[in-house]
Amino acid sequence: MARAPRSLLKGALIVLTAAWEIYAILGASEAGVGFTEVALGVPAAVLLAVVWTIVWTAPGVRTAPGSPGIRPRRVLLGLSFPVLAAALLLIYLSSQSPLNPLFRLRFAASQAALTRVAQELERGAPRLEPRRVGLFQARYVTVMSPDEVRLLTTDCGVVDQCGLAYRPRARPTSSRYAHIQGPWYLIYEPF
Repeated sequence: MARAPRSLLKGALIVLTAAWEIYAILGASEAGVGFTEVALGVPAAVLLAVVWTIVWTAPGVRTAPGSPGIRPRRVLLGLSFPVLAAALLLIYLSSQSPLNPLFRLRFAASQAALTRVAQELERGAPRLEPRRVGLFQARYVTVMSPDEVRLLTTDCGVVDQCGLAYRPRARPTSSRYAHIQGPWYLIYEPF
């Protein structure tokens, strides 16, 4: 009888851990990391680490003689949490950088859609906000001039915005831009 509630609790903990990992990967792969992502993600990671430690060290967790022993899936799930947490901490520390590997993957998967939308906007297509472009959600879309289309996708810090700038004709000179690839730049838009 006590086994069923323990299994349900472990199942819920596995679901919560997987949800945190997805939330953290999505946040870390954005054009920047906002205050909300850090304020929710870091305490949740600490709480999950503490709960997992309690579960793994609780009496009765050891396998009984004759049982199948340690299950590889549980070991992999358990190892994925600290490894991903450490990787995400490194990414958070250098989050608003085009060198962020999670951002680079998301950008590469979205580049064709981003370029198509930016070129349509340059030619006068109507702005639709918010709008999904590839794997990014553009909250604000601005055609600055024929030289620049901005797609602001996320918060940076507390009140600033970050996103992508399409500049096919001129390289920006401002320090608010960081080159990604080709005509694409990360942009930091202060409040």
